Amino acid sequence: MRSDFRFFHRLRVRYSEVDWQGIVFNAHYLTYLDVAVTEYFRTIGLDYKQLAQEGKMDMALVKTTLEYKSSAMFDDELDIGVRISHVGNTSYNAEFEIYKTGLEDLVLIAQTIYVNYNPVKRKSEPVPDFFRSLVQTFGP
Repeated sequence: MRSDFRFFHRLRVRYSEVDWQGIVFNAHYLTYLDVAVTEYFRTIGLDYKQLAQEGKMDMALVKTTLEYKSSAMFDDELDIGVRISHVGNTSYNAEFEIYKTGLEDLVLIAQTIYVNYNPVKRKSEPVPDFFRSLVQTFGP
């Protein structure tokens, strides 16, 4: 439900993202989630690119679940809710809900699991305490 999310990122569906039926092609929702979680990180004070370059934190997406509720069309404005629902030892879960702007029309529910990853060692590492703290401080 919309009220469960503190953070939303708004975007407009572009013509190139719709299929011949005029609705958003399913694979584009993964890009929408990626854009929204990046903006969430920026909002809570994380510069993902810098953290990865400095070797302080990197992530690997290991699982995504998408549940389609209704269709989005060309030129619709969408509000993408993001929250980190769980931070474990080496992974964290993000939850998403996409709504049409100004409406309670739920378009999509999604969950992702990211693993904190060291690309040099090619293995998972514990989620850094600074990440855990920023997520807890920001809230759902």
